[in-house]
Amino acid sequence: MDPFNIRIKAPEQVSLTVLPTDEGYYKIIYYAAVLSAVEKNAQGDWKLLEKDDIAAGDLPYYIPVADSDHIAITLDDAFAKEAGAAIDEVLQTAG
Repeated sequence: MDPFNIRIKAPEQVSLTVLPTDEGYYKIIYYAAVLSAVEKNAQGDWKLLEKDDIAAGDLPYYIPVADSDHIAITLDDAFAKEAGAAIDEVLQTAG
């Protein structure tokens, strides 16, 4: 599957790129870097992956900079749920 974009509130409205992987999880890209990744567990709930479980590939990992104009994104269960819901919506539309 090709990369696609989602818009979520985290806590402000932000556009993110999603890269599906062969391993079944989805990398979340922000400013051309890997912010995080999410996957759906056996119960159908979305969860964040630990950084050590994410293969960045050719992309660097995202490192927040205090004085930048980038939105401070909170990576927590709420983020995983919101990103996962947006991914589900794209997958249902594409399928």
